[in-house]
Amino acid sequence: MDKRIYICAAIVLLFAVLAFLAYDNLEIYPEKIPKSPSRKVYNNLFYAMEQWLNETGHPVRIETYGNPEKIAASPETAAFVHASDCGWKGAEEILLPWIEKGNSLYICLDFYDIEDINENLLEFLSGLGIDIDTTLFSEDFSGENIPNFNWYFRFLIDEDADIFTVRDNQGNARLAEVSLGEGKLTITGIPVFMYNYNLKNEINAALAWELTGARTPEGILFIHMRNIEKSIFGRIMERGNMLPVIFSALLVIILGFWMVIPVFGLVFEERQKNSRPIKERFAAEISFLKKYKALDYYLDIYKREHQYTDERILTSVSEAKEKYNYREIINKLRSVTNGKDRF
Repeated sequence: MDKRIYICAAIVLLFAVLAFLAYDNLEIYPEKIPKSPSRKVYNNLFYAMEQWLNETGHPVRIETYGNPEKIAASPETAAFVHASDCGWKGAEEILLPWIEKGNSLYICLDFYDIEDINENLLEFLSGLGIDIDTTLFSEDFSGENIPNFNWYFRFLIDEDADIFTVRDNQGNARLAEVSLGEGKLTITGIPVFMYNYNLKNEINAALAWELTGARTPEGILFIHMRNIEKSIFGRIMERGNMLPVIFSALLVIILGFWMVIPVFGLVFEERQKNSRPIKERFAAEISFLKKYKALDYYLDIYKREHQYTDERILTSVSEAKEKYNYREIINKLRSVTNGKDRF
């Protein structure tokens, strides 16, 4: 079958696929298409909270690890800290003066066992009148007007300390807040109420805002490890780039087939320059030998090369010479070489 038919069919199919993709994916009329969350949202449970703060003029700065010195030296007036991602040595000497100046520190215990909590942090909190205890998470402590707290820890509060608490429907303190000078220190378990999928709840959003944006116009320092896996193709596979990637891949594949597979070869038949027939090549060699008067010389060499063989071979050569008269063959080709004189 003519290759042009294959090529025409391939082009028609390509344009049909492109038209379908354009119709199915490009907005030619208003339509709401539900889309799954991006990888950033999947891998960062605080993504919505961070975006909310940034968009309302409370810029978020992310650090994956911190310590009291880094917190006290930050230009932000509020810090949100995962306890496991921060060192707590010297917390009392460094952080208490920083809080008393009017700054806010929010600590979340991102643990599942009290034995994992840093001893320096336990001593720091105990000095403020806050002790930590575990609660069986299988129990139901939720309530209609209670934010979504992590139920692994509860706080035991010193009765003499002036500490604000938020409690569940069983009376367990799930949030504790201490006023120090002009600032505040707040502690909770894992802040589930801040997670992306919980901010749609009004009471969760209100508490999240109160602990972050409401306390700092300058911005907030987030210290927590971000486990955002990198795509194998990097930024090229982020949302919004998928269609260009698909089109580019199809184009590369088609061009590759066009260049490699014979069916996708040139559209027009190309005249092949085959080698010259043996008759013409022989005539050209004879013309060359004639021009330089070397034919007899090569014939003599041919005969000398066969004289060292035995008699049988010499006889066969002699018979062959009689059978094939080289001079007659050459003279028959004079019309090809345009030669009129005989050798």
